[in-house]
Amino acid sequence: MGDRGGTTQRFLGALACIVLAVSGCTGARPSATSSGEASESAASTPTSEAPAPSATSSPSSTPGPTPAFEAPDDILPPGSRAVVSLDGLRIRNAPGLDAGVYDTLAADIVVEVDGWGPTVVDGIDWYWVVQRDGSLAGYAAAGSGEDRYLELLPPRCQVGEPDLAALVRLMPWERLACFGDRLITVTGTYGCPVCGEWVPGSYEPSWLANPQNLNYLGWPEAIALHFPPEAGLNAPPNASIVRVTGHFSDPASTTCVIELGAMPVDPVVAELWCREQFVVDSYEITGTDPEFSYPPSP
Repeated sequence: MGDRGGTTQRFLGALACIVLAVSGCTGARPSATSSGEASESAASTPTSEAPAPSATSSPSSTPGPTPAFEAPDDILPPGSRAVVSLDGLRIRNAPGLDAGVYDTLAADIVVEVDGWGPTVVDGIDWYWVVQRDGSLAGYAAAGSGEDRYLELLPPRCQVGEPDLAALVRLMPWERLACFGDRLITVTGTYGCPVCGEWVPGSYEPSWLANPQNLNYLGWPEAIALHFPPEAGLNAPPNASIVRVTGHFSDPASTTCVIELGAMPVDPVVAELWCREQFVVDSYEITGTDPEFSYPPSP
C-alpha cells in the first residue's frame, strides 16, 4: 500500500464499484499523523462533537448467528458495509487531505466499501465508498491509529440454509463472514446477457481472482460462479436452470495476487477478495428458463 495518483484511484474505485455491485492476516500500517490533524481534515466537525455510535445503534447491526469468518484487524474488507462514526465525514475525489471535497456524511450513515482498499495517504487509511441508491461515491478517511471514522458493521447472518435470493441480499464480505467454507446449495438460471467488460490488471490465480468473470447465477440479481480447473467442470449452457453446490473461502485464496497496473494490492485484501468468491464443487441442470434472453432482447 502507499500513495496513489488521484486519477488512477478514481478509475479503479469506480471500476471496483461495478465489479462488486454485480457479484455482491493484518498488514503493517504506516505511522499516522496526529489525531487532531486527521480528525479536522477528515470531517467538517471535530471528533469530540460526534462520538462513535454503539454497535447496536442501527437496526442493520442487529446480532445474528456467530460469524464463521472474522475480519482482520484495521481492515474494511472489500464488499463490506460500514457505518460513519464521525459527523461531517468528508467525501473526496481522491485519497489524501489535499484532495477536493464534494460532499459530507452525517454520523450513523451506512456506506458500502468498494475496491481493493485501503490506500494509505497522509498516514490515513482511505477507502472508496458508495451508497447503494447511487447518491454518493468517493473516497472517505477510515481513520488513523485509534481514531476511526468508519466502523465495520456486523454481517447480517441468517439462521438456516440460504437460497440464492438470500445470498444476493448479502454483501460479498457478509457471505464469507456468515458461511465460511461450508457447502451451500442454491438454484437459479445460469448466464449473464450483459457481461463482458475488460478489467485491466494482473490476477493470480486467474480463475479465482480475476473480476472479469462471465459466469453468473440468477442474473440480474446474481452471484458470480468460479470453476476451479482441477474440478474439470465446464460452465452449463446459458438459460440453464441449475442446482449448484459450492463454497466460499477456497484454500487457493491464500495464493491470490492482484496487481492493478504497477500497483500491487495489499496481500491481505487480495486474499479476502478471493475468499469472498463462490467456488463451484458440482452442479445439476434441472431445466431451461424460457424467459432468459441471450443476447439480450432489444
